[in-house]
Amino acid sequence: MSRLDELPPDQRAALSLLLRQHKSYAEVAALLGIAERAVHDRAHAAIAVLAPRQARELTPERRQEIGDYLLGQQPGVAERLRTRTYLSGSEPARAWAGEIAAQLHPFAGASLPEIPVGAPEPQRLQDLASAGAPAAASASPPPRARSQQSSRLGGAVLLVGIVAAVVVAVVLLSGGGGSKAKKSSTSASNTSSTASTKAGPAVENQITLKAAQAKSGSVGVVDILSEKGKTAFFIEAQHIPASKGFYYAIWLYNSHTSALPLSKSPAVGSTHRLAGGSLLPSTAANYREILLTRETNPHPKHPGRVILRGPFSLTG
Repeated sequence: MSRLDELPPDQRAALSLLLRQHKSYAEVAALLGIAERAVHDRAHAAIAVLAPRQARELTPERRQEIGDYLLGQQPGVAERLRTRTYLSGSEPARAWAGEIAAQLHPFAGASLPEIPVGAPEPQRLQDLASAGAPAAASASPPPRARSQQSSRLGGAVLLVGIVAAVVVAVVLLSGGGGSKAKKSSTSASNTSSTASTKAGPAVENQITLKAAQAKSGSVGVVDILSEKGKTAFFIEAQHIPASKGFYYAIWLYNSHTSALPLSKSPAVGSTHRLAGGSLLPSTAANYREILLTRETNPHPKHPGRVILRGPFSLTG
């Protein structure tokens, strides 16, 4: 018997309305005539008993975040990107999310959001490396078999197969690049309130990043994602030097005097890998290239040394 059958009727009803009818906490609260917080608490209380053993390895805050992700209750694409990035780098989190998803499947079916694979190396990056990029001396061991990708996006690769021992929680380069950078930061922060959708963001374009130095083994891919009029990017890179005394930054670029800093990452270590994403500003379509650079200035006005670059457009 499924653990769903053991839940109290009020918790089962909350999960059913959230997952089968794709309702929000507020909509379920209005239907049941109770407080929105009561719906939230019933749903999360139900999730807590579906996989109690795995739950003990996560903090309450992480369990709540992943629960909202699986129930489709996160407010926008930025929040889902952050959760997917966390799941891609945490084996305990993926184990718990996978068990919860299996338990919820009778209610949700294929509408559950995908849980990213954490162990295998990104096939796209392998293909790029084997197509001409020299192998890095610090390359990781051969990948294990990939898990099957989601069919919800018609085979498109969306934040799947990311190996990120260093999980990159990208943050805006606050104060960098003058007024243009400030405009970018404002645009990104204002778009994070997008209503959630069960279908998830669509992949509008996939951009191959090439190493700026011919002898470099660095490779990368950028996904351009859209959802309800908002646009975001997600970058995966590997065989990049460990950051010691500098950090990596992502830029939109036309020329030395026309460049917009998007985000920066924490230190990249011995895995030589980077993965993360952020919302794009409304002016993104004005730029022709996307760059990954190494920076020493905390608020750079111009791109530093270019590590990876590729042609930029919002659609393929």
